[in-house]
Amino acid sequence: MKYLNVIVVLAALFLAACSKKSYKVDAVGNANATPAKANTYGFASQVDNKLDEGFFFLNDLILKAKIRDAVKHEMDSRGYTHTSSQPDLVVNFRVFDKPTQIQSVDQLGSNYWAAGEINGYTNPETVRLQEGSVIVHLVDRKTGKLLWQGYASGLMDGNVFTKEGNKIDEAVSMVFDKFNYRADNL
Repeated sequence: MKYLNVIVVLAALFLAACSKKSYKVDAVGNANATPAKANTYGFASQVDNKLDEGFFFLNDLILKAKIRDAVKHEMDSRGYTHTSSQPDLVVNFRVFDKPTQIQSVDQLGSNYWAAGEINGYTNPETVRLQEGSVIVHLVDRKTGKLLWQGYASGLMDGNVFTKEGNKIDEAVSMVFDKFNYRADNL
C-alpha cells in the first residue's frame, strides 16, 4: 500500500510537470475589418531593427528575437509569406513586465509605431494585462486598421520576464490559436 501511494504521488508530479503552463490568453478581432484577403506579412520597423530605443522589448534584443521567431513561425504555419516590401499585414508586438491597462494603440506610447507607419484602432477596448505579457497586433498596411490583437500573460520567471524559448513559443502559439484566419485557406 505504501508503494502504491508513492507511485500515485510520482505519477501526479509527472503529469503536473508535463502539463502546459497556465497563461491568460485572449484575442480581439476588428468586426469592421478582417485579414481574409491577406497573403503576406512584415514586421513593424522596431521589431526588425536591431536596436530597441523605445524599450518595447524590455531593452532585451534576445527576448525580442525569440518572440519575433515565434510569431514568424505561427504566421508561416498559417500560409502567410514574410516580406519586407509592402506586406498585406504589418505585425507588431510589445512585452510588459508590469501589470498594465491598454485602452487603445495610442496608450502604448507615441513611439509604439515607427515614424511613417500607420497606427489605427477603430474600436478602442480596455485590455488589462498581467505582468509578464506579450501583445501581438496585426494591422492592414493599406487601411491602417487594426485587424486583430492577441495576448498572453504569465510569462514571468520570478520577478523577470522569461527568456526561455519553449515558454515563449508555447505562449505565442496559444495566442495564435485564437487567430482564425489562414492565407492558404486550409
